[in-house]
Amino acid sequence: MQDEFKTHMVLDGFHVAGGQRRPIKLTLDLEGISVDGGAMEPWRHVKLRRDEADGAVLVVTRDRVLGSDDPGFLRSLEGAAGNTLDRELAKLVGGQVGLKGSSILGCLGFLVLVWVLVTAVPGCFRSTMDATVDQLPYSVDEELGRVTEESMEVSDVVDDAEVQQAIELMVERLSGEFQDTDVNPAEVTWNVRVVDSEEVNAFALPGGYITVYTGLIEEATSPDMVAGVIGHEMAHVLQRHGLRRVANQLGLFAGVQLIFGGTGGLVGMAGDVLALAKGREWDRSQETEADVLGTTAMIRAGLDAKELGEFFLILKEKYGETPGVLGWMSTHPMHSTRVDDIQAQVDAAEGVEPDPLDIDWADILDRVGAPEDD
Repeated sequence: MQDEFKTHMVLDGFHVAGGQRRPIKLTLDLEGISVDGGAMEPWRHVKLRRDEADGAVLVVTRDRVLGSDDPGFLRSLEGAAGNTLDRELAKLVGGQVGLKGSSILGCLGFLVLVWVLVTAVPGCFRSTMDATVDQLPYSVDEELGRVTEESMEVSDVVDDAEVQQAIELMVERLSGEFQDTDVNPAEVTWNVRVVDSEEVNAFALPGGYITVYTGLIEEATSPDMVAGVIGHEMAHVLQRHGLRRVANQLGLFAGVQLIFGGTGGLVGMAGDVLALAKGREWDRSQETEADVLGTTAMIRAGLDAKELGEFFLILKEKYGETPGVLGWMSTHPMHSTRVDDIQAQVDAAEGVEPDPLDIDWADILDRVGAPEDD
């Protein structure tokens, strides 16, 4: 739709002030929105919300609240603002998040293609759903992750600033070192929390919401071990594995909903998204991909990727080859295979100077209550 906004589009609108609406003319173009031909307000300064009285979409700028009764107002905003309003559009729960560069005719054609492939060649469904996810703005991942995290009943969040900062430092070091991912790492706002739990686990929800259990921290003898696990989970986010699994598991109806950009039906999927993220039903190919990307990011960041392999060996010795008691490990590739693959990546890396994390790991273990060695 952006071709329609090469100059501008003028719509009948209103300005909300003191609970009253005053008629105005709204001008939309690729740069922003203006009122009655006045100064342009850039899209990056715009927020969206719904009017509680009639459900209309309102545009909130830095100094005024605007709206329009035009039935095509929301679609006009999407077309004019391009990707700038993706996140704001996703916040309108139950609203539409438009497909970048797609028209209604294109969506209908793609829907027909989905139906043909699913009916005639059932094995094509997964690849078709993956292609659908590729067309969705990243704001869909963010909304799904936000709703899922808010649905979690977590009462034991660790409030120790040193522990929190240690995990955030790992994320910061890794975030700029991912390459060739489906989502640009610069688009992701990582939200990290540490939870007091004996479970040896860490997981990331779509949109960059990372949870690390103290049970995982207590098993690690170095910060690089935990950083390796976190890098693996970050890779899941950057490859949109969570959203892909949701699209594939829900079937054709959900796929159709995703094609047309609806997020309202996804907010009820929080429990399924959480179960997937915690590692119970990940696809082996996705796990291997996350291993490779995460290990590569570790090497590029100057972290000791061999420590991640050593961590797998520690867990294998303590819990066995396929430790079902470990949520994070239960569906991942076998320990020995992963260790060999990590070592192969380390051996292939050249010219990367080590840059250890500035973390007092003994202090972190003490803070999370790890038992002392005999």
